[in-house]
Amino acid sequence: MIAILFGIPQGILNLANQNAVYFQASPKHIGASAGLLRTFMYMGTILSSATNGLFFKSEANTKGIHHLALFSLIICFILIVTLFDQSLSKIEKNR
Repeated sequence: MIAILFGIPQGILNLANQNAVYFQASPKHIGASAGLLRTFMYMGTILSSATNGLFFKSEANTKGIHHLALFSLIICFILIVTLFDQSLSKIEKNR
């Protein structure tokens, strides 16, 4: 039951991300865009596994969860700062 509960949305999410890339990328850059999507998905998975290994060395405990939460907050702050960076909107789109 848990596999169905989490597996189906995960599969749909992957399809949605891939469709968004194919819809937004120009035909000239679709191969590079799809490659970057897959590369960053793998990098996220590697970072997630490494972070879990770092904070939960031999067992899952409260201290590790607190450190993982703090790490996650720092990453979220960096992403939010990037999201609101006005200089990124000035990048010329080649279409």
